[in-house]
Amino acid sequence: MRKYIIQPFLALLALLFCISLSNCGSDIPEHVLPTKKIEQCQQAPIKPPPAPSKPTPPPPPPQALADPEIAADPKVLRVGVFLDAPPFVYQKDKKTQGLEADLAQQLGTFSGKTVQFVKVPEKRATEALLKGYIDIIMSGRKIGTSEDCNVIFSEPYLRGGQILLIRSRDTALFSTGIYSLENSGFTLGVIQGSAGDLFLTRNIHGIRILRFQKVDAAIQALALKKIDLFLHDAPTICYYAAASKPPALTPILTLVTEEYLGWEMRKEDEKLRQQANHFIRQSKADGRLQKTIKQWTPNL
Repeated sequence: MRKYIIQPFLALLALLFCISLSNCGSDIPEHVLPTKKIEQCQQAPIKPPPAPSKPTPPPPPPQALADPEIAADPKVLRVGVFLDAPPFVYQKDKKTQGLEADLAQQLGTFSGKTVQFVKVPEKRATEALLKGYIDIIMSGRKIGTSEDCNVIFSEPYLRGGQILLIRSRDTALFSTGIYSLENSGFTLGVIQGSAGDLFLTRNIHGIRILRFQKVDAAIQALALKKIDLFLHDAPTICYYAAASKPPALTPILTLVTEEYLGWEMRKEDEKLRQQANHFIRQSKADGRLQKTIKQWTPNL
């Protein structure tokens, strides 16, 4: 009888002991124990290696001041020109031609020198002159273009300024002059930064202005009716009007601004300046200068 009582009692004690063991745990709260998930979140993200930087391209070579470079020679007149400035100077069939090219040859004959044309960048032409790469600039240069006190201009050989170019069919519409365009809403084309651009910006309001980098682009825009008028230098306008076949373009010869063209030289080169001025006076007196001008700008 006693045996049957003790065995269940021992079994109960063993069961209670197992239950007490299962309820035992760490004194550290569960929420502060590190887990695998938290450890993964705390790891710094792995950044991909930076892409190799592209090598910096070398700077473009400096623009040559003179092409070709010719040493100074008392028997040679080195004439600085811009070869993209018709009707003054341009190149066709590998030959330098234009109004200034003809006048340069005439000046060379007058002064007893052989003429050598030297291409110079327009924006650095005065620099090329002062550094001795050329003797004179003849490319439709406006007197007073350079403010450098070390250069001087010849007497003017041509009076010019800004005039309008229109489509021939619109002659009656625009014959009253530029000031009648005030608040008209017409579209005028100019070369960016030119005297025409400056004039329109300051004086004419209520119009639309389209600015071009090249004369050819403005002429094409006029022909295609993208602009209504084109304002630019009178000799250039007259040249393009005469070149249009059939005569689809017409200049309005009333000057919007007044400018004078001459040749730029070093201030100390007084002998050359006197020769240039003497040539201009004599050519005007015998009519040769006007004949040459008319050859290249018939409408002027």
